[in-house]
Amino acid sequence: MPCRALCGSLLPATDHVTGDALSLLLFADRIGLNVAALLAIGFALHAAFGVVERDGFKRLRWLPLATAAGVIVFAAARLLILNAQMGDGTSIFDPELFPLSWTALGPSTTALVGGAMLATVALWVGSRVLAAVGAVVLSMGFGLTGHTQGLTEPGVIPTMLASHVFIAGLWVAAPVTLYPGTAISDAALVARLKRFSAIAIAAIPLLIVLGIWLAWVLAGGFEPLVGSAYGRLLLLKLAVGLAAMGLGAVNKQMVTARIVADPAKGRRWLRLTLTFETILFAVAILAVSAATTIAAPDE
Repeated sequence: MPCRALCGSLLPATDHVTGDALSLLLFADRIGLNVAALLAIGFALHAAFGVVERDGFKRLRWLPLATAAGVIVFAAARLLILNAQMGDGTSIFDPELFPLSWTALGPSTTALVGGAMLATVALWVGSRVLAAVGAVVLSMGFGLTGHTQGLTEPGVIPTMLASHVFIAGLWVAAPVTLYPGTAISDAALVARLKRFSAIAIAAIPLLIVLGIWLAWVLAGGFEPLVGSAYGRLLLLKLAVGLAAMGLGAVNKQMVTARIVADPAKGRRWLRLTLTFETILFAVAILAVSAATTIAAPDE
């Protein structure tokens, strides 16, 4: 079954949904699912690795709750749109098609929803181990469906994709947890930045390496990587990732020191760099969402 039939969206209560409308809904839902899942993974990992202190997450518990709710809604919506795609646009709630939809998306949906719930419970009870487990299970949801499952011999590729998503979540959540709000002291902010940098210095380069390798494998080599819409979208995501990694290096080498020397100025610099990182993350998520719904690897 094509990957685009495995990615869903929220569907309106209409009697008929056209192919063009389904494509737009596919894209919109994939964006929502990617954002919600990556943030849920990131919040769980920032708690598990101690990037954010436990007292800090007690004040932010509504965020993982909101992202978990988003994961559940968007993951459930994939089942609806798959029903519509397998029918003629009038089969959104056809009970006869749900078993087929579940066969295609059941493992991924179970991992996404189960991981989101584990991560949320972990952050409410303060369990770092459970938070890490929730992040792992959530990440596995991305390897259990999509283009990696369409390969003749997937091998370790789904696991590598899950690892890629795992690290990406850690990074995507940074603009939220590292944001220099008034409720966080200068000392606590510097501590968060240093803890995150200690992890990111090894994790982010690995993220880029995995991204390059996965793009090469999924596109089918150099020529389709640069010559197809699918490949170019993956290259755009990689380029954006490299730019964001450069901003991360600026934060580590310059901004943290500025906060120590001149907190007010340092905080302004941090807000600026985190804003640019957020924009870059948004572009990357749009690119990968389009690659996994609108575009597809060459047959």
